[in-house]
Parts: sequence; structure tokens; C-alpha cells
Amino acid sequence: MKTTWLAVSVVTLVLGLGSSALAHHSAAQYDFSKSASITGVVMKFQAINPHVRLTLRVTDAKGTRDLALEGHSTNNFYRAGYRDGIIKYGDKVTANVAPMRDGSEGGYVVSVITASGVRFGAQSSAERAREQQKAEGK
Repeated sequence: MKTTWLAVSVVTLVLGLGSSALAHHSAAQYDFSKSASITGVVMKFQAINPHVRLTLRVTDAKGTRDLALEGHSTNNFYRAGYRDGIIKYGDKVTANVAPMRDGSEGGYVVSVITASGVRFGAQSSAERAREQQKAEGK
């Protein structure tokens, strides 16, 4: 009986840890050495864990389409300025992303800037350079 109980406990532990490991996925498909900006209208925004989900309707030379993006955890964004209600359906925003390594559309949201200028998230080196140039009047 003791051996059976031990076996059941070990199997339960392994299955429990395995499902947690599978719940989180790698970010290897994103190129964090580069940054890109995607501007569009918010079709969906979910501040959920393990990653924020953002769908933007983008209109450009390629036409109009919806791009599904993911980003940091809600907790990371909260520490970087996010608050409930900052983004709503229909808002126009610019998402600064680490682009896909394979060149396909999409990316990992690093920061977001609303049409009114409210910003949350990490600042990329490209954003810092642009702000520095503005400050120096270049």
C-alpha cells in the first residue's frame, strides 16, 4: 500500500509540474535585437497572464488586416505604467515590438503608446535615440 501511495504521489507531482512547464512557451521566435512599430486600431486587448494579448487592425500598403500580438505579463506592464482601462476597443495605438525572426508579421509587444501620448512598457534603444534627438532639436 505504501508503494502504491508513493507511486501515485510521484505521478501526480510529475504531471503537475509538466503541465506548468507546457503552459509557458518560448519567445525564441522574436528578434529582441531589433524593434519595429506597428500602429493600428485596437480590436482586442487582454491583460492576462502569462502574456498580454493585443490585436490591432492595421491599414497600410498591404491592405487592412488584423495582427495578433503578445507581450510581457500584465505584472511587468503594470510596473512599467499600465493601468486598467488605459487601452480600449477602438483606440488607435502604436505598439513597439520585437519583430518575428522569420520576417512574418507580428511581434512581441515591448511598449504601447496611445494616441493621446500615454505610454507604458519598456523603452527601446531606438525610442531613446528618437527622444534624445528631439530633446537636442535635431
